[in-house]
Order: sequence, then structure tokens, then C-alpha cells
Amino acid sequence: MTQILQWFAGPLAMAALVAASLPSIAADEPPTGGRVPTVTRLVKLFLEKEASLAAAVRNGDANALGALLTDDFEQRTGARAASPIPRADWMRELLRTRDPGGEISGMAVHDFGAVAIASFAQGTAGGPLLVVDVWRGQAGGDWKLAVRYASPAGSPAFAIPGGRATEPEIPKKY
Repeated sequence: MTQILQWFAGPLAMAALVAASLPSIAADEPPTGGRVPTVTRLVKLFLEKEASLAAAVRNGDANALGALLTDDFEQRTGARAASPIPRADWMRELLRTRDPGGEISGMAVHDFGAVAIASFAQGTAGGPLLVVDVWRGQAGGDWKLAVRYASPAGSPAFAIPGGRATEPEIPKKY
């Protein structure tokens, strides 16, 4: 009986060593995909709000679009900073074209209690935009878009007072 145990002990020990080393071999393999994007709770919330705005525009649903806006909503653009576009005119134009803009990227959200500011880049047929949306509401409550600022994104080399041509590294706050 001892001889049988000794005969099985060698191969059994070798199999155990190989099995124990498999996870470390797999860990040394290079990753197969790209980075997995993660977003904060607020970025997720306002990406969903922006998606609701876009859906209302694409569907030509004035009631759904109006429900996402404050009564005093206005849009301001860099080219006409002193001439805000009133809610009714903005809605009429978006519902006429049914073009809410393209993909949103690089969103950041700053929470100030009853006000949240979401900024992001958005692709359009005319080129990328920088959009800053000011939302009013309460955490866990009904957020409504109060003001939208939009301007062409342009080149990062364009001189902006207080800005830098190179992107600073900003640590994420979680």
C-alpha cells in the first residue's frame, strides 16, 4: 500500500504545482482589450438626461422636450453671447431639424446642490462643440435644463486667457 501511495504522490504533487501556477501565468498575459471606461454617478445621471433630450428631439416630441427644460430656459452661443436664444425658438428649431447633435464625450459634472453643471464635447455635422449645460433640481429629484452654453470646440492651441495649449493632468475625484 505504501508503494502505491508513493507511486501516485509524485505525479499528484506535479499536477498540484502546475495547477497552482496557472493563475500567475494567466496574469502575465497582456490585456486583450482597451480601457474600460468608468463614469461617476453624476456623469451617468446627466448622460441619461442628455440622451432623453436627444430622444425627444429625434422623435419630434415637444412635450417630452419641454418637460426637460425650465420655463426660463435659454441657449447662449459664443458667436452671439449677448443674444440668448429663448426656449420657444430653441425648441422650434431643434424639433424642425430633429437633429440633437452627435455623440457626447468627455463629460464632467460639478454638483452645487440645487444646481449641477455638465460640460462635454459633442460631435455635430459642422464640427465638434463644447457644451456647458446648467441643470436645476435636487439630488434624487427632477433635474431640468436651465441654460445651455455652446460654442465650436476649435483647436487647443487657440489662446484663451487663463488656458494652456497643453492639457494639464487633472486627478479624478471619486
